[in-house]
Formats: sequence, C-alpha cells, structure tokens
Amino acid sequence: MTSFISIIVPIYNVEEYLDDCLSSIANQTDLNFEALLINDGSTDKSGLIAEKYCQKYPELFSYHYKTNGGLSDARNFGIQKAQGEYLMFLDSDDYLASNTLQKVNQVIKDSTIDVLCFGMVEVDELGHKLRDIPPCSDGKQGTIQKSENSYLYSKMLPNACNKLIKSSLFSDHNIAFPKGLWYEDLATIPKIVYEANQVEVINSGLYFYRNRDGAITKTFSLKVMDIYEVLEDLDNYFKHSRNIGKKEVWTEISSWYINLTNITLARLVRNNDPQKPAALAKISRIIKQRFSNPLEILFSTTSKPHYKLFALLVRLGLIQLVSRAFTYLVNKGKIKI
Repeated sequence: MTSFISIIVPIYNVEEYLDDCLSSIANQTDLNFEALLINDGSTDKSGLIAEKYCQKYPELFSYHYKTNGGLSDARNFGIQKAQGEYLMFLDSDDYLASNTLQKVNQVIKDSTIDVLCFGMVEVDELGHKLRDIPPCSDGKQGTIQKSENSYLYSKMLPNACNKLIKSSLFSDHNIAFPKGLWYEDLATIPKIVYEANQVEVINSGLYFYRNRDGAITKTFSLKVMDIYEVLEDLDNYFKHSRNIGKKEVWTEISSWYINLTNITLARLVRNNDPQKPAALAKISRIIKQRFSNPLEILFSTTSKPHYKLFALLVRLGLIQLVSRAFTYLVNKGKIKI
C-alpha cells in the first residue's frame, strides 16, 4: 500500500522550464499522488502551460491561481490545500527523476518515517549534469531516531525540495515558510527535521536542481541580509527546545553565523547599492554581538579555518579590509558566487 503524496509546485514566470518540470511529474511510475500547481501571479505563459497539464491529466494535476506573494507564500498556500499524508516541494524550474515517487514509497512503506531525505543532482540551464549533492553533510545514511535530532537539524541539507515530509509536522508544530524573506528553506527545514521522530536518509539522486542565472545565489541584492533575520529566528527556536543543550545550540548556530557571513560577504562584492556600507556595518555589529569574546570564533565553533579567520577579522572591526579581500578573491575566481 503506497502513501498518498501531495507535490506542491509554486509557479512564477518560468515558461521556459515549466514543461520539463510538469512532464517529470506526469511521467512518474507511481501514480498515487496529487500535484498542486500554484500560479503565483505569473505574467508570462506559465499559467497557460499549467492549465494545459491540468486538462490533460485531471486525475493528477490541480490548478490554483493566487496573487503574487513569493515562494514562501505559494508553498504555504499549497500546504493548506494539500490532501496528502506526505508533502513534496518541487520548484518549477527543476524536475524529478521518473522513479522518484516509486523510490520514496518503497522506503516509507509500512514505516513510521516522518521525513525522508534524498540526494539532488545539480544541472545547468540545458539539463547537463554539474555535480551530485548528498542529503547530509557527512554522508550519513539510514534511519535516524529523534534522540539523534540534535545532530540532524544542523547537519542535514536545509533544502525543502529534496525531502518527503509528513504534512502533520507543519500543522502540529505551527511551522510555515516565512513570507517575504530569502533563505526560506533554512528558516524552515531545520525546525521540521528537529520535530520529526524518525528521519530516513538515502543518497539516491532523485531531484534535479537547475542552476540558472536568475537564482538567488547569483543575485547581488541587499536582500542577502535577510540571512540574519533567519538566523535570529532559528536561534530563538532552538534555545527554547528542551532536548538540545544550550551550549550545543550556541555552537551550531554560531557556526552558521560564521559560514553564512562569509557567503554573504562574497555575494555583496558586486553590489553597488548606496546602502551597502550600512549593510557591512550591520554585519560587523551582528558578529560583535554574537561573539563577546573573539576567541570563541576560533575555539568554540565548527566552521572551516578560513571562514573562522575572516569572521575573526570582522569581529575585530576590520570588515572593510575583509570586504576588500573578498572582492579580490571573487574577481580572481578564488571564490565562486
């Protein structure tokens, strides 16, 4: 007996890629699912393409239009409409392997799994493979119980799209994607993984992630600063957990602060907004507040050594120097963004 799965597909101005996405759903070898196509106010032909699939496969697809509210808003809309015991999130410029649902149903059949995490395959805009992305940072596989969640919430790849998630985790724990913020996956998935009683990890590459020019990772807006609002929210969430020690929470979240500050500084290199100096000053203040003792950066976190070094320089008030160093390294191709 296979579990009924709801695939939530937010759609916004992706007419060039949408056929690949929706045909990968229609071609699944396991058909015990529904696909909710959430047109988030598209202004191109995406809505027409989505409606075409709903007309051709009415037993699989349903069409929902809403005014534009962003990715998080569209996902939350889909969660409210979904009927499945499990949820999947498929971005409309990506696509699934043809045996994805068959594979995940084989794993969760007759089990008590709350979250199933699987591998991703990064491809370019034409679908050519770039690399495999494992679901867990250290390659861990198999079944993991709640007692090990202190490990999971920080080590699991924080993407929504490479997971099968029991829908009750959202409703029972009042978890939703944050509307209006970038890094919505990081703001949400660690909480979901933490609240799960049982997580299963498999390395099979079932989700194909298209690395294209319009992605946030290639955008140099000051919206990258949203990361600090996300980190503060996660810090507060896990601080109130009764199952994770305060020291561990501080260590793991502090390591995220270091890692993501390095990434943010790299993405700000090519930003010419007049408010960029203010953003750099804000980063400096945040790191100073986070680490009252600069040596905590070196000895109480798990980040890579060069990440720690840059964060330490920021903590010591040398963010302008660090910013110039990142500019040099990015322009020389030493750091890819």
